[in-house]
Amino acid sequence: MKHSSAILAVAVILLVHSNVDALTRPSSIQFVNNSYTGVVVAINNQVAEDENLIKQIKDMFIEASKYLYEATRKRAYFKEVTILVPKTWTPKLEYELPGNVTFDYADVIVAPPNPRWAPLAYTKQYQGCGKQGVHIHFMDAFLTDPITEQYYGPLGRILVHEWGHLRWGLFDEYPDPVGDPDNYQEFYYAPDTQQFEGVRCSYDYKAMNLIFDPKKFTYRECVGNPNIGYEDGCVYYILTKQDSVTSSIMYSAYSLDPIKYFCDDDGQDNSNFHNRDAPNKHNRLCDSRSNWEVLQEHEDFKGGRNPPIDLTEEDLVPNFKMVQHRDVSVVVLMDTSGSMGSDNRFNKMISSTANYISSIVIDGSYIGLVEFSSAAYVLSDLTFVTSDDDRQALLQSLPDPPGGGTGIGGGLLRAIEVLSQNGRDPSGGIILLLTDGQENGYPFIDDVMGTVTESGVIVDTLAFTQAADSKLFTLSENTGGNAFYYSNINGSNTLYEAFAATMERGDVIDAEKRLELMVTSWRLGINETRKGSVYMDSTLGNNTMFSFSWTDGNSLAIDVTIRTPNGSRIDSSYEGYGVDTSFRIISVQIKGTAQAGAWEFWVTNKIFLSQDIAISISSNPASADVDPIIVTSELSGSITDFANGEPLTAFAEIRQGFSPMIYANVWATIERPAGYDPIDIQLLDNGAGADVTKNDGVYSRFFTDFTGVGYYGIKISVDNDMGNAIIIDSIPFSKARPIVDPDQAFNLPAIGGVQIPPPGAQPSEPTGQPAPIFSRDVSGGSSRVDETPVGFLPGADVFPPGDILDLRVKGSSWESGIVTLVWTAPGDDLDNGAASLYEIVRAESIFAWQNDSSPESHRILNPTDIHNGNISAPLDFGTLEEYTILVPKPEGANVVSYAFVLRAFDDAGNPSGFSNAVQAVLRETIPVAPVTDPTPEAIQLEDWMIALIVVGGCVVLALFILGVYACSSCFCKKEKAVAPIMVNEAVVNEAYQNELYDNHA
Repeated sequence: MKHSSAILAVAVILLVHSNVDALTRPSSIQFVNNSYTGVVVAINNQVAEDENLIKQIKDMFIEASKYLYEATRKRAYFKEVTILVPKTWTPKLEYELPGNVTFDYADVIVAPPNPRWAPLAYTKQYQGCGKQGVHIHFMDAFLTDPITEQYYGPLGRILVHEWGHLRWGLFDEYPDPVGDPDNYQEFYYAPDTQQFEGVRCSYDYKAMNLIFDPKKFTYRECVGNPNIGYEDGCVYYILTKQDSVTSSIMYSAYSLDPIKYFCDDDGQDNSNFHNRDAPNKHNRLCDSRSNWEVLQEHEDFKGGRNPPIDLTEEDLVPNFKMVQHRDVSVVVLMDTSGSMGSDNRFNKMISSTANYISSIVIDGSYIGLVEFSSAAYVLSDLTFVTSDDDRQALLQSLPDPPGGGTGIGGGLLRAIEVLSQNGRDPSGGIILLLTDGQENGYPFIDDVMGTVTESGVIVDTLAFTQAADSKLFTLSENTGGNAFYYSNINGSNTLYEAFAATMERGDVIDAEKRLELMVTSWRLGINETRKGSVYMDSTLGNNTMFSFSWTDGNSLAIDVTIRTPNGSRIDSSYEGYGVDTSFRIISVQIKGTAQAGAWEFWVTNKIFLSQDIAISISSNPASADVDPIIVTSELSGSITDFANGEPLTAFAEIRQGFSPMIYANVWATIERPAGYDPIDIQLLDNGAGADVTKNDGVYSRFFTDFTGVGYYGIKISVDNDMGNAIIIDSIPFSKARPIVDPDQAFNLPAIGGVQIPPPGAQPSEPTGQPAPIFSRDVSGGSSRVDETPVGFLPGADVFPPGDILDLRVKGSSWESGIVTLVWTAPGDDLDNGAASLYEIVRAESIFAWQNDSSPESHRILNPTDIHNGNISAPLDFGTLEEYTILVPKPEGANVVSYAFVLRAFDDAGNPSGFSNAVQAVLRETIPVAPVTDPTPEAIQLEDWMIALIVVGGCVVLALFILGVYACSSCFCKKEKAVAPIMVNEAVVNEAYQNELYDNHA
């Protein structure tokens, strides 16, 4: 009964693939009967133990649940939240086992700050509009410092704003110079009012048009007016007291008291009406749809799902569950059926398992071994690994050569038994399942799926060939595991990566992680010698291991020589050079800290047969004081719906600690079915194509070169060979402004050591430390295509060019009558290759285009309209296009505006979708900042001039003394300053009462 209770307790937080989670990362979030359950908050192991932090997290969700209920008009609230604390915290009776909940797959993390966004919370979003994000990131000080709510508002409201990003794929509606720098603007010209308006949503915010002077640390009113616009650097400064608006929650990272809703398209309610014209990131990526329109298309609410319900305040209070990380427990479940004897699969599995036990398993882990064919057998009980003797005992338990059928279900049950030994709860244990074939023995996966999921174990699966059972992906999805595909071809690294991933599931700090510098495989001919190299960067060097395995012969079949950066030679005479012919492995353990620099190695095939050589080079961080460079990867889905035109998207994130790395060289190698060669594509962090945000350390790319049904395995290779990469360590001014009126925006405090910047201060470009020369290889996982489009043949032109979502106006000239447009060139197939033709459309306004998006209803530009640029010769994807467009100027006008959109066509005539619409404005007069502190030319003073100055100075001094005396005996009234006006309380009060700030800029 005790065991059953443990299973029931963990079943409520099972990690599964919900229908809205497009990424391969699992999510436990469920939305049923208007309630969110399975929400996971995980605290990083670098965060100090703090009971107040737990209290603040709970209070935040209680407040957020009520606010979310109101914001969704009684359609959603938080019902169950699990909080995962690190194992470094003191164990408590209330801390339950974590099940398959981990920090890496949490929905909300509390961790050291990412300097690109600090001190604010932010949501990591890999994908576009309507797609679920990765996680919400809070720094602990942001949650515990009372200053936070004073300057950024209630934490519950902040969480709901971030939930809009995470769950529903909404984007910010305020000008964002950090998250959207290329498209940042504070004002736009609105043709309906024929005035310059501040970027906002909804319309009726009270604001001031101010400019911040960093030298004087003051604000003044901007030069200009709504008719001709404002000087450069002017910001639309929202005031704290608002009484005419009720939305939008996405307009700021905080929500002022009157803000209750996500903006919608109901024109009858101006306080909540979406501003479709505002040039913000949400409009750009969501085709100018309101937040509420995007929500209505989301699976949570689509088709009238989860209609409004009446709930009490007590109903809206979430239930909280506290869980704590524990030591890693892994059972390696090995397929020893007869088919594993083909193509050296069994030998490769045994060699990689032996390497795992010898080199990858962390001391303090629990490891068990199970084999299955027609039946399943325990090879080794769960062993607590603390010594070489423990590892040797496990090595001696590896299975004999293969034979028999494939009974995967029985193997899974046996593995759960091992994880349950000695009264242990299997919840949170990991099963690594390696198999190559279709199951043909009872019980089947479907027969035991309920038992497996209820046990709370995590099942990572590795499909050893295209013949592996397709149910493996479902098994991983249902248990929160990873799905890997090993192609058994040269260069594949997934086998070793699948093993390494199990050790990253525990509460392992970055400083203790084992990182793969290179994982690959070679096919060596008879007596062939091949040279390889790898770069050891300065962040690594401890416990460095070079591992080489071969596939044929039980005697020593290869020879390995290594040369260190200083030229020293390592061969079989080296103390750390080990040979194990039983498992066909040569391992070289580098003594001490490996020298930073280029390491070279040579491998020679000594037998008269061609054979496969698997190579793994890994190392631990050089010091606990230096964060290693970490690469992680995701795919858009474990199943790719290619039959309905869905591409596969690869994502790679590079960081040191929580600081993103930009300008690195990132490549994905995609292994394809049906015998086709792998494809290499470069992943980019350019904010175009598949990439949502520029320079955030997340690199992305679409893959479209499908070859048919089967598994597609991804390998990610990252390096800084060119020396261009930068690790961001600067704190740019925060993207969202604190809640403070301009007369109070001085001497702002710090949160967690990060200074709150003055609102409206211009952010700096991301800067940081040059990254060292380095290299990393990681598996990107795998995705399966179960069906292709009707009549599909490899090489067919299935995909159109990618949508252009970063069109912007670079500049305009009234005198020349020109507008300069820039955008990132799309590809022929989404973001691959080059398109064949552009179609550029000019409309009278964005509103006119939105009301009628037929190009023929507007002006389709021809070559005579284009001063610079060739619509018949698009550049390759990722290249910046710049076109200069000629536009007419109506007689008598001093301001004129036009809207532009474009699309691309490929060589088969397939069109992309239309780009984001942009408004271009030409002004006869552009306001400029007033000249201050002019420097006079040097003047040669005559004697009489000097005398006059002295006398005059004495007179001024006398008058000054009289003035002081007079002021000491009477009240002196201050007069209002003349332009440039310095902002004080009186100016702010005037702004609140002035209708100018109620309705327009």
